Amino acid sequence: MTIWNKDEVARLLLESGKIALGHFDTPVREYKSDATVVTQADREIEAALAVTLDRPEEGSYLIGEETQEGRSEAYIQAGLAGTAWIIDPIDGTASYANHFPMWGVSIALARRGIITEGALYLPIGGDMLVSDGPEVYHCRTGVDDPDPGSSLRRIARPDTKVDGRRVIALAQGYVKRGGFSGKNALHATGSAVFSLVHLILGNYLAYRANLKVWDLAGGIALLSKLGFTSRFEDGRPFGTAIDEATYRLGADEGPRRWKARGKVIFAPTDEAADYVLACYSGVK
Repeated sequence: MTIWNKDEVARLLLESGKIALGHFDTPVREYKSDATVVTQADREIEAALAVTLDRPEEGSYLIGEETQEGRSEAYIQAGLAGTAWIIDPIDGTASYANHFPMWGVSIALARRGIITEGALYLPIGGDMLVSDGPEVYHCRTGVDDPDPGSSLRRIARPDTKVDGRRVIALAQGYVKRGGFSGKNALHATGSAVFSLVHLILGNYLAYRANLKVWDLAGGIALLSKLGFTSRFEDGRPFGTAIDEATYRLGADEGPRRWKARGKVIFAPTDEAADYVLACYSGVK
């Protein structure tokens, strides 16, 4: 598949969610060289998506968390220069493997190194977000829905009041280091997909992270179309480009390859982003 079709993407998200839920009660765990967990469901979902999306003979390439290490450099460069599907089969695998609900599926499409479309799905809870051109659509649907695309409805950026009563989502490293001086409750869900879905729906005030491209690709497409603030915390813009200014892309980067080049803040407005960063003023 080389063309984004929101109804087909919605179907792929549900198919992925169904595989994940089929293993959810008894996940088969493995551990990677960096001690992070991967499950049989992660691998099955990525393999299922590859059937449709990994078609290099048609000019369609797949960059996925669980398979990218096995790709040749020529394959990766062809994908970045052409049409690449960037997927995270289960974002939040640690939560998934321990039977917590904070995990989801991400699919994004990039053309010539620019993320143009994105979609996120939380199989537990059912929230789905899919972009289509300049618009973003939302529905709440189960994995057995025969036509999820028909339930999608256009949404806009939420109106967000900036104050100490709003919840802030954080990548785990921020909570481990501490240093927050505000009154807000903090959530470290272990899943960018979960956090970004709830940010887009207005349930979080902001999200702070320093993650890899497949964690963020689907979400950054949605945030960009909705007019959210997305920037590095030193003020540099963080957008939809997959380039050396934004990510560590060199093959010699080792385990840091594909990671964003700095800490990133996502929020509905500059005001919200500034408020959160002020609560960490002076914290390294």
